Amino acid sequence: MLLIIVALLSCLFIASAVSAASEGEHASIRKYTGAETCLVCHQQEGEDFATSVHNTWMGEATHVVGKEGNATGKLVGINDFCIAVKSNEALCGKCHAGYGLPEYDFSVEKIDCLICHAPNYKKTASGPDPSIDATAAARNVGPPTREMCLRCHALASGGDNNKRGNLELVMGAANISRDLDVHMSTGMACQDCHTFVNHHVSGRGMDLRIDDTDVPVTCDDKRCHGSEPHAEGSIYNKHTDRLYCTACHVTAYGKVQTVETSRDWEDTHLGKDNRYHLTTVRESNPAPIHVWWNRMSEIVDLADPVVRGDDGAVMMAKPVGSIDNPASKIYAARFHRGRQSWDGMHLLPYRHETVKATNNMTQAIFVATGKIYDPVQYVDTARYMGLFHGVSPKDEALTCKDCHEDHVIDFEALGYDVEKDVSGNLISAVVPGESLNLADFNAKAGTGTGAAEGADEPVAATPGFGIVPALGGLMTVAYLLRKRN
Repeated sequence: MLLIIVALLSCLFIASAVSAASEGEHASIRKYTGAETCLVCHQQEGEDFATSVHNTWMGEATHVVGKEGNATGKLVGINDFCIAVKSNEALCGKCHAGYGLPEYDFSVEKIDCLICHAPNYKKTASGPDPSIDATAAARNVGPPTREMCLRCHALASGGDNNKRGNLELVMGAANISRDLDVHMSTGMACQDCHTFVNHHVSGRGMDLRIDDTDVPVTCDDKRCHGSEPHAEGSIYNKHTDRLYCTACHVTAYGKVQTVETSRDWEDTHLGKDNRYHLTTVRESNPAPIHVWWNRMSEIVDLADPVVRGDDGAVMMAKPVGSIDNPASKIYAARFHRGRQSWDGMHLLPYRHETVKATNNMTQAIFVATGKIYDPVQYVDTARYMGLFHGVSPKDEALTCKDCHEDHVIDFEALGYDVEKDVSGNLISAVVPGESLNLADFNAKAGTGTGAAEGADEPVAATPGFGIVPALGGLMTVAYLLRKRN
């Protein structure tokens, strides 16, 4: 009996030690007072983060046409969602990773580490949200989880899945289905792909201005799937020079929460809480469109003069690339429309709260610019955004038949030479200067470059060989999870 008691006491002692260790050095925090609390131990990390795009919202453009080498970023940008940071600092500051946005003070002392490192945390532009216990949050810090990243990135532009379309709050759950995203369903965290270098994050979307590191985030990186991600001999591997992975493997977005497809700041209506609401359109599970992209973009900033396109809209952001550019690949993307104020040459910033509280756009613009515009002019706007999350399982990916027979890809929009019958049905689609009809599945299958059903199988299969890539994938996931932990 004595031995049993001793054993039980030993177990309790070990459990207590493990629990204390899990709290680590942060258990000694008595009161969280902002960055100064964290900088006692993490001064270098604070100095690194202070210069990051997450803090300054600015950087040097490297892949934006006409802006290479120049300073740009969210701070001086304009978009068709929340329009601009200018005059909206109190709203934007709920996610900005510091307390200095209202004064544009991005010094290390103004950093808020908890917005990225504490679970269930909320902040304002000037400090922790009064509704939460910041000191308790500081005692539970750890590596960023999907929940921590998504409370800002999924809620961009004022609501769940408003902006990106393939980032929604449900993706922050501990367990999610493969149908929602095959990578996240394995437990992968954002930083498994968006690696950090001295607290600067890697990765840049189709409509973003800044590369915060020199490390690209791509599916075909040799650390992930490589340039030939399918089984040896698969016809699909012959497509990777012009088709990016998302073209086939992102088949829908807005899977759980509907996604916004347009936002009209001119057409408002009085609604709930006696506030004015914008006219928006949302969709559930729309299919992506497909665009050429060579990883360069054209993006509008506040200071840029703009012109209307052939459709009468101002293009806010679009990918650069074409069928005749060897560096371009076909990517999955989405399209968003807006309607907002301008002076005939520049898009105008304005204060959201003024519009929603009073419906007085003239006053809202005056707050941001100091100028009176009456009457206010409005213009249609548009943007393209890449879709990189919400990756579908293999059995839901597009196949040869989907593109070459059912014509899921819009060959005409992508610049192929097309022929249609009197009803508008596609008869042929060829690369300019070539003769192979890509719109005829049987004709393509009859050539040495074609494939029939089940094209992911090796052309000359070796029994059991397909298990090698599968094991390689599992080992990659295991490595990334171990690295993160």
